[in-house]
Amino acid sequence: MIDGLQMRFHHIGKAVPLDEIKDNAHTKYSPLYDMYSLDTTNDLSVPIELHAFGPDCSLDRRIQTGTHVGFKVNDVKVALQGQEIVMPLYQPFAGYQTAMVVINGQLIELIETTLSESEIWGDGIFKDSILYPDGKAQKPINE
Repeated sequence: MIDGLQMRFHHIGKAVPLDEIKDNAHTKYSPLYDMYSLDTTNDLSVPIELHAFGPDCSLDRRIQTGTHVGFKVNDVKVALQGQEIVMPLYQPFAGYQTAMVVINGQLIELIETTLSESEIWGDGIFKDSILYPDGKAQKPINE
């Protein structure tokens, strides 16, 4: 553990086949990564992000095929020091910075945010979003 770094569990992310989430009205599409996402919870109310990826996805193959664990941190830049970075730090929307690393073979998403959970999950606010540039997270899936 890095001195002064605070980490708190946030979610589990899981890569799934597109067929598993495409018919759900709450599935979001991001043209930035050719990525489809569905926010849900398991039977224990643990937040789960299901992700499916299109053929034009530029994310590391491990992200497209693996499971990751997301943690909120108080200083994402400090948390990234000395780590194997598989998704560089970026701000998908205002008030939310994220990056993904591999630690002991496990994908870990590191999140620094000023947003509340209700602003992050579901349709969220997506203000000034590069992940959802139209300010909307919905896109019809024609596959």
